[in-house]
Amino acid sequence: MSTSREQNLKGKVALVTGSSRGIGSAAVIRLAEHGADVVINYLSSEKLAEEVAEKCRSLGVRALVVQADVSKYEDNVKLFDKTIETLGRLDIVFSNAGIEHWGKPNEVDEAQIDKVFNTNVKSQFFTAQQAYKHMNDNGRLILMSSLAAQRGFPGHSIYAASKAAVQGMVRCLAFDFGPRNITVNCVAPGGIKTDMYAESAPKYIPGSDKMSEKELDHTVGKWSPLGRPGYTDDTSGIIALLASPESQWITGQTLQISGGAQMT
Repeated sequence: MSTSREQNLKGKVALVTGSSRGIGSAAVIRLAEHGADVVINYLSSEKLAEEVAEKCRSLGVRALVVQADVSKYEDNVKLFDKTIETLGRLDIVFSNAGIEHWGKPNEVDEAQIDKVFNTNVKSQFFTAQQAYKHMNDNGRLILMSSLAAQRGFPGHSIYAASKAAVQGMVRCLAFDFGPRNITVNCVAPGGIKTDMYAESAPKYIPGSDKMSEKELDHTVGKWSPLGRPGYTDDTSGIIALLASPESQWITGQTLQISGGAQMT
């Protein structure tokens, strides 16, 4: 097997929603490196999802690709049923799918609010609901929050509210899943360089559309005591930790993956 990662997830099956790109794709590949068979979920980027699956298969694991809009209950049922039907079990779920939203209070309408909460909150509950039904005992459920739930940004109120809701959900789900020895946690990334990094930066860093990549990295890096932006590999390592046997005494928690940016 062409990987140097410790194979501490061999024999496990991991499902990652929204895993055709960005943090999700990095996480599902990292879990495959640790030996897990994986499920790559996508909404519209089939080609990217298949590319991620091929990378995972090259590591010697099984990789299933399933299209599903996880903001819909029926699509979650399809996604989880297909996982069990094809791979035979489910041990790890990372609910990563979500959208970002920017808008001053006078610019936000009801349809936008519904879309953000459907995608960032309702979808994660539906995913947790199916995980409760299908996941093996001693499993790992990981949800996605954001630095925005702790640190204010202009025009980010609806997005921040949706991500704060996830943190409250996790604390309650930890009690619901606990009797089966399933841990439930969430991660709250911030300042991560994904494919959307430069595109979204002008919305919270004035003038960043005129910056070089190096200048933008330097500006974002000022948020952190470490002096740099985060990378998807920084997030995927934490996902692998929370998915591992070593995390058996961590539950109901939100782990910041922001280089300490929430302190500033």
